[in-house]
Amino acid sequence: MRDTDFISKETELFVSLAEIPGNTGTLWFNKIFTEFKINAIYKSFQIDRNEFESAMKGIRALKISGGAISMPFKKEAMGLVDKISGVANQIGTINTFKKEKNGELVGFNTDYIAAHRALPEKATTIYLLGTGGVSAAIAYAIHEKQLAPLTIISRRKEPHCIPKEVNFEWRDWNDLPKLPPPQVVINATSLGMTAQLELEIPNFWWGDIEHAVDLTYRSEGTRFANEGKAKQIKFIDGKKFAHWQALEQLKIYTGIEMNEHQSGY
Repeated sequence: MRDTDFISKETELFVSLAEIPGNTGTLWFNKIFTEFKINAIYKSFQIDRNEFESAMKGIRALKISGGAISMPFKKEAMGLVDKISGVANQIGTINTFKKEKNGELVGFNTDYIAAHRALPEKATTIYLLGTGGVSAAIAYAIHEKQLAPLTIISRRKEPHCIPKEVNFEWRDWNDLPKLPPPQVVINATSLGMTAQLELEIPNFWWGDIEHAVDLTYRSEGTRFANEGKAKQIKFIDGKKFAHWQALEQLKIYTGIEMNEHQSGY
């Protein structure tokens, strides 16, 4: 367990704000802070949907140094920071913020960095499941990489977070069993976060899928991840995706750059 004797009024606090928080990021960031002797701690907080704006006001009042923003707040957060950095302006969502010396909050999108790493270099068909905040980053990365025509499949009746620059075909979730199998499939929904709500894709898809990404993660594996890994295809699970974007967050928070093999996520 980490020694807490160092904590003082100078100690910086970094946070994660989520409707369903986890512990992976908290454990990892605190481990890195300890290894590099950084006077900071990291803590996850559960935020109800109607309390996010109040939470961000609290961030300002308490002068929190920075943090992560998870589902379902990534789009709403755009209007609650002072500046937006880089490509997050085009994506339309942020998942990271940092307090500058003048007190302003700057928003970033590190999901976009992870999305570029998670996507293949070539593809003939891509199905993106979901239209939340992380879907926006993935769709924009697909657009930038000029990959295959994109089909977005969602339970929503409108594109929601998808950037306007992205060209895609829209299909309703109920169409899933009727669609031909894709070469690449990406789960950007919340399905798989609990064993009671798993993602089930049509079984006949697996014969054609060569590359899959699952943005949800459980230590025992989601049904989608376990099925994909058993097929011996290229599979990126939610832990690896979270690791890639966390490395970028670490650089934003502290200036420290490291690769995934050094970080022990």
